[in-house]
Amino acid sequence: MPDKVTMINVVWMALMGAMLATTLGFHTSEDEGGTFYGPPITARYHSFGH
Repeated sequence: MPDKVTMINVVWMALMGAMLATTLGFHTSEDEGGTFYGPPITARYHSFGH
């Protein structure tokens, strides 16, 4: 039987993989872009001091 640290590591990696797969599934299933809440992903920088 593997030791406790190995078992915790396996469970942790399984949970992280499941959450990553769920997140990617949610983001790829959305066809419309209007439901994205957050900062705009652009290459421009806003200068606040000007």
